[in-house]
Amino acid sequence: MPCYRTCEFNKSDKQEQKGIKLSKYWEIWDLRILALYILVSQLYLHFFGRHRTKTKSAVIMIKSVWLLYLLSDLLAAIALGKLSKLAVNKNSNATDNSSNTTTANTHKIPMGNFTIGNATMGDQMLRVMWGPLILFYLGGPDTITVLNLQENQLWMRHLIGLFTQGFRAVYALIATWSYFPQKKLWKGKPWSIEGLISLLALLILIPGLIKYGERVWIIQSRNKYYGGFVQLNPSQVRVSDSRPNAKRVLLAYFCIQTLMPHCPDYICDGRRVKDLVRNFLESVRKESFDAFKLIEVELGLIYDMLFSKVGTIFTLWGSILRFLSLSLIVSGLLVFLKSDKPPPSPGRVFEVDDVITIILIAGAIFLEIAGIVVQLFSDWALVWACSDRIKWATPLLSLHEVLFSERQRWPGVIGQLSLLDFCTKYDPNACTRCLKGCFKNCFVKCLGYTVWEYLFGVGEALKGYKEEKSLVPNVQKLIISYLHEKYDPSQTSTQKIAEVDNSKTSTEETGGSDIVADDGKLSTSGVTSGQWTVKKYDERLKWSMGLQFDKRIVIWHVATEVFYGLDHGRDTVNRKAVKMLSDYMMYLLVECPTKFPFCNKYDTFGEDYDHLKELFIREVPSGQKLVENDVANEAHKLVQHMKSHEPPKRWDILASIWAEMLCHAAWRCRVKYHISELRHGGEFLTRVWLLQMHCDRTLRSSSSSLSTELDDLAKKAGQKECDCSCFGSTTT
Repeated sequence: MPCYRTCEFNKSDKQEQKGIKLSKYWEIWDLRILALYILVSQLYLHFFGRHRTKTKSAVIMIKSVWLLYLLSDLLAAIALGKLSKLAVNKNSNATDNSSNTTTANTHKIPMGNFTIGNATMGDQMLRVMWGPLILFYLGGPDTITVLNLQENQLWMRHLIGLFTQGFRAVYALIATWSYFPQKKLWKGKPWSIEGLISLLALLILIPGLIKYGERVWIIQSRNKYYGGFVQLNPSQVRVSDSRPNAKRVLLAYFCIQTLMPHCPDYICDGRRVKDLVRNFLESVRKESFDAFKLIEVELGLIYDMLFSKVGTIFTLWGSILRFLSLSLIVSGLLVFLKSDKPPPSPGRVFEVDDVITIILIAGAIFLEIAGIVVQLFSDWALVWACSDRIKWATPLLSLHEVLFSERQRWPGVIGQLSLLDFCTKYDPNACTRCLKGCFKNCFVKCLGYTVWEYLFGVGEALKGYKEEKSLVPNVQKLIISYLHEKYDPSQTSTQKIAEVDNSKTSTEETGGSDIVADDGKLSTSGVTSGQWTVKKYDERLKWSMGLQFDKRIVIWHVATEVFYGLDHGRDTVNRKAVKMLSDYMMYLLVECPTKFPFCNKYDTFGEDYDHLKELFIREVPSGQKLVENDVANEAHKLVQHMKSHEPPKRWDILASIWAEMLCHAAWRCRVKYHISELRHGGEFLTRVWLLQMHCDRTLRSSSSSLSTELDDLAKKAGQKECDCSCFGSTTT
């Protein structure tokens, strides 16, 4: 019978040996895994970095890009730290602990009367070139330079990163330097990898510093006036009518140069803005182009300027740096392939590093070439090619016209949230009903009402009924018709003044934060939240304009839901489009209160749920109140009043009121909220915001002072500074 202690000792000894083997195996492969991961992450960011503007899939696109973007920088720093500790250039008695072999190819190097040990090159010598390659990958692909808009203001952090990571790469190169100029050392082997490895690393280090420095340069330049990568005047450009795609891109570019919508503090040229608005409205009246397609092109150009490097090769320094970087990397690959490698031997891992080094260099070349291709097939290439100075760019224009004139620039879907669907389908399970009936008071006392609402509240359950639907074409026509009618140049100045006066008087006695949300001071820009429609169609609806904007959205949404069912089958042109706008505004109000803060947050749906549900399931007699619930009573009052109108006029009112409230919500959001959402596929609200800027010349001049005015109005209303976040301002 074996001794128990002996068996236990043998068992623990085997486990220890197994752990040592795993540790050695990891020491061999850890740096390889890090280097390959960084390459794969950069390739993924290249292909999907810009594709995130065309999809709203949060898990597949947004979160994966976010994760790979952050991890690649972190793991690159770890990899550069490991490279500075490579077992290269040690004396002959040392053993390479990172591999299963001792150092090889030992040579004594005489230096006059002195001798510098034994210069050795082990199996890890090819990893000397990995440091500059990792630094090159830190420069990022052309399709994504920064993850979010706030990073552009932290350019100093990226500059520090350039110095620290560049120092790591240079230190790793110095610590592993193995080139010695004695001719007799490498006699007969002028292309030996042992003599060229450090020179190759130095050759690739230059493109690495250029690539990372280019990223810092682009980010830093966005903190100043940033009107685009190419400066053109309309008089310089001549494009034939046979190229409508190029004409649309150029028009979008000139609009950006005039309005600068992504720079809220930029002071525009009033004359140029006036001319742009007049020409835009005239073109919309004649239906010369699709206004929303023009807006999508503009937003794409803005994304390229703020979130990517697309367009940089069309500048002088950008093209020089790109040519220098690509030529040096290609030269390094050719020299590496030409060099003589040591013959394979049993137990060595040199061959694996050889393959990985070729993959890393080839990946860097691919990213450079792919970046150039992406830029040549971007809208910036059309802007660059349309200059009179570039006569040979005609084939590029023709290629764009054939292949990219109808490409998708926006997901083409908008969020939808219907109170009717929720009220008719929501059915809490037995467990939730039991908790609400028996343990609500105890739960609220212990953890608070906020936690209770988050776990079991009806308002949180409402968010689960959101969905996305393809945009109905009539929605865009409805918005265009409203803006054209409201900002028609044929209107007299007297009519304009009357509209402004009406918007000022319609928000009296609203109280509290609603004064800030709908104050007449900001309505002088022409953006109102329903007053224009009320004056045009039925001034008896003026009472609804006195409500807070969030409650106004709810009661008009309830009215739309009711009449959508009552008028089913009737000949109403905008019925489906109005329903889509109504559901979209509810989606923004419930699901996006922080992404697009345009009014007071609606957080009383749990109290209003039962009463609003009653409006949907049965017809409440006129004049009867629904207990003591303001929102439900106001919604019931609105429904009864709207029944007095015939269906065609009823839907004209609903179409106009939703278009006006959508435009109001779009303008109440700060610029940074609209621009930030471009990297998530963008929102229809952002397109409406930019479209308004093309229709009213007073909007662009008022955007620079919007933040200050909101803060002043909040103080006058007696609110705290933090409450201003509901209207787009932030505290620091």
